[in-house]
Formats: sequence, structure tokens, C-alpha cells
Amino acid sequence: MKKWMILSVLSGCIFLTGNLAQAENFAKTSQQQVPGANVETAAEDVQMKVLAAQATANPNSQDAAQQAQADEDVLAQQVMAEAASKYTLGKTDVVEVSVQRHPEVSGQYIINSEGKIQYEFLGDVAIEGQTKGEVATKLTGLLATYIVNPEVTVKIVGYNSKVVYVIGEVGRPGKINMYGDTMTVREALLQAGLPLLSASTKNGKLFTPSSSEKPKQTKVDINALLYEGDLRQDLVMKPGDTLFVPPTGLTKIMRAIAPIAAPIGTAAGTGRTVMTGF
Repeated sequence: MKKWMILSVLSGCIFLTGNLAQAENFAKTSQQQVPGANVETAAEDVQMKVLAAQATANPNSQDAAQQAQADEDVLAQQVMAEAASKYTLGKTDVVEVSVQRHPEVSGQYIINSEGKIQYEFLGDVAIEGQTKGEVATKLTGLLATYIVNPEVTVKIVGYNSKVVYVIGEVGRPGKINMYGDTMTVREALLQAGLPLLSASTKNGKLFTPSSSEKPKQTKVDINALLYEGDLRQDLVMKPGDTLFVPPTGLTKIMRAIAPIAAPIGTAAGTGRTVMTGF
């Protein structure tokens, strides 16, 4: 009996020892598999991040290219605006010539239809197409025959030869005198009183005269220029150009029905006036 009990205990210990060994082996195996799974998961995460980065890299590259192009356009507009700061004289412009210590040859002169001014002692002097500095140099050379070391100053007092036109839904539509050889759209709009509430500012048009039958048309997003700061829309206008600011669709409809609605409103108002008089 005792022997049987001892054998049973020994068998139980062996069984438990075997189960423990299997449990330890299973735990070790599990511990080895779990890191492997984590590595695979991490690799998949890295791969997904790389793919996402590649997917977002191209749009960013395109945006960068578009931004670079936009910067180049803005720089080109600025260069053209700087070049436009000079003013070449034309017909109907008025200049003031001042010669120090010689008021007899000083005064204001209008450039005639031949592009000349009628100057004392010198007769007709052609100055069309020249800047005021070039005119001063020319007159200095011509007056040197009669005056010792003449000091000549030329000012432009009448800018009449170069104009652009702004029409449509603006505060002051009409002709705008230019103070340079070119003018930007923004400057023209400011001088024209800015767009009205009835203006369709996203659909502006710039008409440039051409040798063909139809003038060149360029779309101008005035809303983006004035209220979003998009300088790509700040186009350069040349003499004779026309900027058109169209009305909105609702404005067109209201103006179309106004002639019809006005008599009806007048008649209705008269009827009410007569009835209230009794």
C-alpha cells in the first residue's frame, strides 16, 4: 500500500513536471513569435508611411513648381512696372522749361501735332518720344550757342498723350491719364473708384488693340487681385487699352425689368395718392 502511494506521488510529480516543461516551451515559443509579429507589423507600418510620403511628395512638388512659376510671374510684373516708371513725351503733352537766370527763354510749351514745341530763339524743336531728361540735355546743347553754360530744367505739367479706359461697374468709369508709359490694372481700378457691389469681379476683361480686326482679350480676376493679393492678375496696361468690369447676372436682370416696373410703380403710386386725398 505504501509502495503504491509512493508510485502515485512520483507519477503525479512526473506528469506535473512534463506539463510545466510543455508550458515553458509554449511560453518561449509564444515570446519568440510575438516579437516576429511585431516586426512584421512595424515593417508594414513603415511601408505604409513611405507610400503615404511618396503619395504626398508629388502634389507638394507640383505645388512648389506652381508657386515658383507664380513667383516668376509676379517678378516679371514688378520688372515691367519698374520699367514703366519713365514717361516718354507725346502729342498734346505740356512741358515747362526753366533756364536759370534767363526767364526770357523759360516757359510752358505744348507739344503740337508734329511732336514739336515752338521754342524762343531755336524755333521748332522735336521732342516727341523723349524723356524730360533727354529734352533737358537737348535744349542745353542748343542753347549753348546763345548762352554760356545754360542750366536747363524740364518738368512735365500736362500728361495728355497717353490714356487707358476703365468702363463698366466702377465708381468713375471713363478715361484715365497715364503718368508712365504703362499702367497696372490695380492702379487703373484705384483711379476709377474701385468696383461697385454690382460688379462681377471674377470676370473682368482687358482689351488690347491689335492690328487684326478683333482686339486681344485677357481675363482678369479682379476679386483675386484686390481682395486676395494675387499679383498675377495685376496685368500691365498700355496706352489705348480698355479694362471692362462687367455687371453680375442679377444686375442685368434688374436693369432689364426696371423700364417695365417703373411705369407700373408710378401708376400705383398715383392711384394711392388720389385715393388718400378723398
